[in-house]
Amino acid sequence: MRIPARHLTCVAPAHTGGLLALCALDPVSGVCLAQQVGRWRSWNDGDVVALGRPARPAGAAWATGSLLPFGLAPRPGLGHDGAARRQVQALAEHAGARLTRNGSVYGPAADVAAVWPHLADCGLRSREERWVQPLLVAPQETGALIRDAVRRHPAVGWAAESLHAATLGEEELVLPASIDMFTGEVGYDPTSAGGAYARHVNWLVAARRSYIVVDDGEGHPPLPGGPRRVAFKVDVGALWNPVPGREGGVAQLTGVWTRSDLRGRGLASVALAAAIEAVRARHVGARGTVSLYVNDFNTAALGLYGRLGFERAGTFATVLL
Repeated sequence: MRIPARHLTCVAPAHTGGLLALCALDPVSGVCLAQQVGRWRSWNDGDVVALGRPARPAGAAWATGSLLPFGLAPRPGLGHDGAARRQVQALAEHAGARLTRNGSVYGPAADVAAVWPHLADCGLRSREERWVQPLLVAPQETGALIRDAVRRHPAVGWAAESLHAATLGEEELVLPASIDMFTGEVGYDPTSAGGAYARHVNWLVAARRSYIVVDDGEGHPPLPGGPRRVAFKVDVGALWNPVPGREGGVAQLTGVWTRSDLRGRGLASVALAAAIEAVRARHVGARGTVSLYVNDFNTAALGLYGRLGFERAGTFATVLL
C-alpha cells in the first residue's frame, strides 16, 4: 500500500532522531516505541512511520504484526499538538493491512484511542479491549523496599538473595514460566503460532534481561543437584536511555509472574523489590526510572505494587486482535 504523501513517512534506522525526540517528551510512556526502533539495525520498509515530517513528527508508530503508536494525541503540557485526523486515518490504513491475528494495538491510552476507531472503520475487530492499564513508577528507595519486604515476609527472605538475571543454559527453566505468564495474561499459548515467542524468551535471557528466582519446586531454596523450578520471574521488556552517556535511563518491566502454588506468601514482594534494585544497578543507574503497566482488573497485582510504593504516571491501553 502506498503511503499518502504529507501524512505518513517511512523512517529508516539512520533517521530516527526526530522520532526519538518525540518519545523523549515523555520517556516513561515513550520507552516502548524507543526500544522497538533501537533494537534492530534494520527493518522492512514501512515498519516504522512518522506522521508528518520525520525530523519533527506529529506522531509515530511501529507497525508490524502489532501496532505501537505514540504521540497521536496532544500533550499540551509538553508542547505537543498531536496528529491531524487525516494523518491518523493514514496510519490506520497503513497498519490495518499489516496487523495479524493475535496481534494487538498497545501504548499510551490516548494514542490507542485516537487510532482504534479508524482501524475499526478499516474492518478490524477486537478480541478484547483493555482501556485502563495504570502506568506505574517504582520508588527510588529500593534498599528500603527490600528490607521492608523481608521484614514482612521473613520466610521468603531468601528470594531477595536468590534473584538473578537468568543465564545461558537456564532458558529451559524460563520458557515454561514465560508461557504460563503469557497464556494467563493474553489467553492463548504463544508457542502455538511457531517459534517466535521462544526466540524472544531466549533473546531476553541472552541480553540478561530476564530476572528469576529459582526454588526446589516446593517454595524453598534449591539444594545442589536437586530439583529446580522458576518460582518468580520478571523481564525488562523495554529499555532506553534518552540521553546516552548520562545516568537516568528508563526501564519498563513486563511479564511479572509468580508460580501459582507460591502466591499469597509474600514472595513476589521480596523478589520484585530485589528486581527493581537489580535493574537499576545493571540497566538504568541509581537515578533511573523503573516502570510497568497493569490491568485495572488485576486487583492482586495492584495491591502488590501499591504496597511496594509504586505511583501512577499515566495510563496504557491494549486492544487484543
